[in-house]
Formats: sequence, structure tokens, C-alpha cells
Amino acid sequence: ENVVVLEHGKPLIFGKEKDKAVILDGFEPKVVNLKEENIDEKDLWIHDVYDENPIRAFILAHLQEHPGLPTPIGIFRSIERPTYDEEVTRQIEEVQKKKGKGDLERLLFSANTWEVK
Repeated sequence: ENVVVLEHGKPLIFGKEKDKAVILDGFEPKVVNLKEENIDEKDLWIHDVYDENPIRAFILAHLQEHPGLPTPIGIFRSIERPTYDEEVTRQIEEVQKKKGKGDLERLLFSANTWEVK
């Protein structure tokens, strides 16, 4: 009754009789009764797992914290991005292409050094 199954490209409709839906009023999620209220289909929240903006996924993750709103299950967000490790490796390779492989000893004995006594 109070669970909404997230499906890409489909509105957030739930309830035993599929008579309730979630809409966004700005960034505020609200439940509407599809049988009692005259709601245009374009006003329903259509789930987009590929949405680059993480705000809607964040709202979904906290949906059940609001009284009367359903608990969402399914894929909240699916974005292809490089991992941290891939990005660090790419950055190191890019710098090495431009400046060559580093030399730690040369760096340690370069300008602006001092001796602690």
C-alpha cells in the first residue's frame, strides 16, 4: 500500500489500487489521489534513473521520512562515471606526458630548501 516501485520513464504511482502518485512541488514531494484530484499526467513525477542532477535521487532516498509518502524501492540513480582510481591514474599519466616522469631527489634538492639544526 505504501511502497512505490521505481521504474525508469514511469510515474511514481502506488497504492493497492494504483490510485496515488507522487508529484514534486518545487523540491517538496507530495502525494496526490488520482481518483479524487484532477491531475494532468505531465504533472506527475516521472522517474529518470539517468538524471545527471542528484537532487531528485536525494529526495527519493528521504521520501519515507515525510508522513504519508511511500517508501521507494528500485534503482534510484544510474550514472556512468570514472572511478576515483581511474581519475587519479588519468591525471598522473596526463602530467607525466606534459612534464615527464618526476625525480624525487631533484625535487628535494631544488630551490627553496632549508636545513633544520
